[in-house]
Amino acid sequence: MKSFISLVLLSAFIVGCSHTKKETYSPIVSFKEGEKTFTSKVELPKEFKTKLPLVVIVHEWWGRTPYIEGRGKMLNEEGYATLVVDLFGNDEIAKNPTQAQGLATPFYKDAQIGIKRLDKYIEAAKKDPHVDPSQVFVIGYCFGGTQALNLARSGADIKGVVSFHGGLAPGLKAQNIQASILAINGLADPMVPAKERAAFEKEMKSAKTNFKVVNYKGATHAFTNPGATEIGKKYNIPIAYNKKADEGSWKNLLEFLRK
Repeated sequence: MKSFISLVLLSAFIVGCSHTKKETYSPIVSFKEGEKTFTSKVELPKEFKTKLPLVVIVHEWWGRTPYIEGRGKMLNEEGYATLVVDLFGNDEIAKNPTQAQGLATPFYKDAQIGIKRLDKYIEAAKKDPHVDPSQVFVIGYCFGGTQALNLARSGADIKGVVSFHGGLAPGLKAQNIQASILAINGLADPMVPAKERAAFEKEMKSAKTNFKVVNYKGATHAFTNPGATEIGKKYNIPIAYNKKADEGSWKNLLEFLRK
């Protein structure tokens, strides 16, 4: 009997030890470049049964603000896993347009900066056990929309890309685009003029891309951001919130993801 009890206790001890050594799940995605750290977290819906499509969300030129993180929460409620990235590193947030421009300019001079960082985020997030690696989407707002489109132009192996009032001018030549593309613009946006919209459509047709463009009448730059009107007045820049375009473009996004 003593031998039997000893065996049971030994088995329990071994199981306990193996449990403590077991690697725990971490949703954190992180990498370094020089003195900069880039960190994000895979966020999940409250309830789900199967592996989930992943939506990577790229911020405006202000950086990863609470507004952008809020978009991630909205998509979690719709049943998607999300990764709200920080492309600037060290969670740097611009305090004014001059600082924002300083942070964003290198990406416009060299599109590969954003492409390589997004690739790192995506490849790490694909390893998350809750994510379906064949169902990765990238969406972006303003600066983020441009970065998402350039990722698609690079031929990245992703399912789809959505740009909200992002610059449409190519940062690089389109090569073997695999992603379906949705570009949502404001017709009153001076930062994305008619000439640029027309050139984008021509580019996508030439690349034989599966794409769609939605334009909202009366909407100017940053029309999805509820704080845009106040910021525009403060710094005298042509941005403003447009409720109709915001709500309509969100429906466009959900339809695109579901299809």
